[in-house]
Amino acid sequence: MRAFNTSKAARRAVVLLAAASILAACGTGPGASSGDGKSLRVQIPAGPMAERMQQVGKDFEKANPGTKVTFESVDSNSSRGPNVALLSSTATPDIGYLQRSTGVWSALLKNKQLTPIDDVWNAAGLADKYAKSQTAYYTTNGHHYGVLYEELLIAPIYYDKAAFAKAGIPDPADHQVASVAEFESMVAKLKAAGYEGLGVGGSSPYDLGHTLDALLPTAVSESDYQAMLTNFKPGSPTNVKYTDPGFVKVLQTIRDWQKKGIFQKGMLGMDTTQAQALFTSGRLAMLQGGNYSYADLKAAKPSFDMGWFLLPPLTAGRKTPFNAFNGDTLVIPAKAANPGLAKKFLKFFMTDKYQVSVVAASGSLPVFTSIKPSSLSSLGDLVQQQFELSKSVGVVNIWDSTVPSTLGQSFAVPVLQKLVSGKLTPRQAAQEFQTGLENLQSGKVSGATD
Repeated sequence: MRAFNTSKAARRAVVLLAAASILAACGTGPGASSGDGKSLRVQIPAGPMAERMQQVGKDFEKANPGTKVTFESVDSNSSRGPNVALLSSTATPDIGYLQRSTGVWSALLKNKQLTPIDDVWNAAGLADKYAKSQTAYYTTNGHHYGVLYEELLIAPIYYDKAAFAKAGIPDPADHQVASVAEFESMVAKLKAAGYEGLGVGGSSPYDLGHTLDALLPTAVSESDYQAMLTNFKPGSPTNVKYTDPGFVKVLQTIRDWQKKGIFQKGMLGMDTTQAQALFTSGRLAMLQGGNYSYADLKAAKPSFDMGWFLLPPLTAGRKTPFNAFNGDTLVIPAKAANPGLAKKFLKFFMTDKYQVSVVAASGSLPVFTSIKPSSLSSLGDLVQQQFELSKSVGVVNIWDSTVPSTLGQSFAVPVLQKLVSGKLTPRQAAQEFQTGLENLQSGKVSGATD
């Protein structure tokens, strides 16, 4: 009998949060000798995938008679911080979930709270199935400490087709909008027709960061963008700065959109769930989301048909690419009671079969290069369209989840919230990012070598 022990896991996380302050004093855990070798606790993110994982548990139990798999869900906010205490404690699940970019990974790795799983990688052939950049991202000092199980396309804008028709706006050709001016004109027409404009979860720990992510690749040159993904490392070239005009233009655009009413009213006080509810209720014409949003949007059964497009480029004539998030990670904590069984489960799960029947069926994109697009009909029509367009307009690694959390998401979103609320000017905000970069380059803050 498997159950989602969400409340139990949450209580453990709260009780153990104080332990985060003493992580540095933690040693390695008791290991396999403390477990029975048959009971497996697996932590997974709350959402559509949680249901699909039930079948994986059943299949694993059938293939390994006498084993019992229990799933424990963790919500997005908890996974970004409080979960570090649980995963470093003796109450840890055997398999933990984290987002590679949030600082939880860095803290656990620094304090030797993750079990090396090179044998899992070798048995599953992961180095050959991942893209080279993904393999590099998950290799630390020649070893592997986690598996990446899905890829997410960030920041497509879902829209209410009925609202667009009422406002006299045609569906964006090829899912692209030519310019910021055109996009702002669209919002003006939608507001005149009685709708609010672009929905963003301003109080969430990531959504404003995704707005920056969507605009940045077309605000700077391709070479500068690639430099921004790596120049935080000590010794890297320092000629590309966050005070340069392109990055300042991104910040200026976000600030302008707040002042012009492009975002929904009360944006800074809404999380992504509230923004989504405003959209599916028919009051909000557009919603910033991801390929992962579509399943929840459909489940809400809105009274209108949906379309989607990408935010406009900040440099005329360029196509807006997709941002890809490669960070949803399963790990084996050092104090896991049954690490041997946990490795066996990861080998069992990380296959083409479950990339299609679990990952794709949950609305996310398979991460293995071996998966054929023709096998992904379960993604849904809009996500299939996104996947197909990504092949022509391209995919870039998402900035705020590729750089360390001390510069990326957990650092960036509070700065953007201050920018939008008027507490920082675009140039002041840019200087905050530049200072964050220089602190990483100099070694004043950690995270540059993960």
